[in-house]
Formats: sequence, structure tokens, C-alpha cells
Amino acid sequence: MGNDYIYWTFSAAAQSISALVAFLLTGYALVHTFMQAAREKDDSLDEIHSALLLIYHKRLTNLAWLTGTSVILSLVVVYLNRSGAAIFGLFVIIVGIIDLLAIVTALAFVVSIVDPSKYRKVAEKELESIQASKTAPAAEFFDAFRNLERLVRDYLRDKELYVPSRGAPRMSYSFRQMIDALIENEKIDHRFFEELIEINKYRNLVFHGHVDDADLVMLEKTHKAAERVKQLE
Repeated sequence: MGNDYIYWTFSAAAQSISALVAFLLTGYALVHTFMQAAREKDDSLDEIHSALLLIYHKRLTNLAWLTGTSVILSLVVVYLNRSGAAIFGLFVIIVGIIDLLAIVTALAFVVSIVDPSKYRKVAEKELESIQASKTAPAAEFFDAFRNLERLVRDYLRDKELYVPSRGAPRMSYSFRQMIDALIENEKIDHRFFEELIEINKYRNLVFHGHVDDADLVMLEKTHKAAERVKQLE
């Protein structure tokens, strides 16, 4: 056989890795479509989806460079082996390791994008970046948030600033849609709007992170926001 096994191994590796990457990108496009559909149905996933997309983009970028390198090096091995002369064994081993690494990395990426707990993991990671010095029970924060949500809903209902969906007896707006209605109708200033956005973002992370404790500062901000809503004319 001479060195034919090298030719067939690395030419097949280049083709296989190229096909794997094409299949991977097709699968990711499908997953991305599902994520967008879920995001439209539940805007509490906005922050998590944004964080996930940044993570996926970074991993895809690294994977693209790795797979591109492995394909090019595999073709270099094939080219150097064309005369049938033995090529440097260490170089063949290194390229083989890179090819295997590209395949393993691609499979690991596939596993990560179909992980059912990816939302919780991202939410927990985002919450860690907040670094709360003092905490309160998450249940207490949710109670405060529900009170704030109720106050905003009642205010919009009293001012007739919403249109119920299909004659629903209660407002069907999400909290984000309600505070959008407040700013669009000039009922609150931009600074207060940003505070409400921050509270809503934190609520979404706590909810999807399934944590037991919440930041005491965010709890106090939620109480203060509720008092400001009560004072709206």
C-alpha cells in the first residue's frame, strides 16, 4: 500500500470535517429559528437568548477557525504525500490530533445547543456577574415584582392605554409591553423606564435561574418603583 493510507485518511478527513461543519451549521440555523419563535412567545427569555447568541457566536467563531485549519492541514498532508515519499511522521500526528479535536469540538457544540438546561445555566451565570452583597428570599422579590406589575397594569387600564386581546377581561400585555406603553404615552421619563427594564431583566434571570435568593438592592428598587407608579398622575 506504500503511503496510500495517508492519502486516503487525510483526504477523507478533509471531506468529512467539511460535511460535518455544513451539517452543524444547518442544525444551528434550525435551533436558532426555534429560539426566535420561543422568544416571540415569551419575552422573559430576551436576556437569556441574547446571552446565548453571544456564547454561540464565540464558540462558532472558534470552531470555524479550528475546522478551517484542520481541513487546510489535511490537504497539505495529502499534497506532500502525492509523490509517495514518506513525510514527517510528527507532522502527520499533529494534523491527526487537530482533525480529531475539530470533530470532538463540533460534537460538543451540538450537545450544548440541545441541552435542555441551557436557559438555567445561562441565567445562573448572568446572575453571578451581578455579585449581590446582601440577599433576600427570591419569593419575597417575586411578591414585590407581582405587586409592581399589578400597579402598572391597573394604571394602564384606568388610563385606557391598552387594547385587550380578543376581548380578554384582563390585560394580556407582558410587563415589558406595559412599560413600553408607559414610555410611548409619555407617562414616565426615560430614566424610570430604564430602571423598570433593569428590574424586569433581573426578574427574568431569577425566574429562569431557579435560585433561592435575590439581590436585596433589586428588591428595594422594586419597592421604590412600585411607590413611583402609585404617584403617577
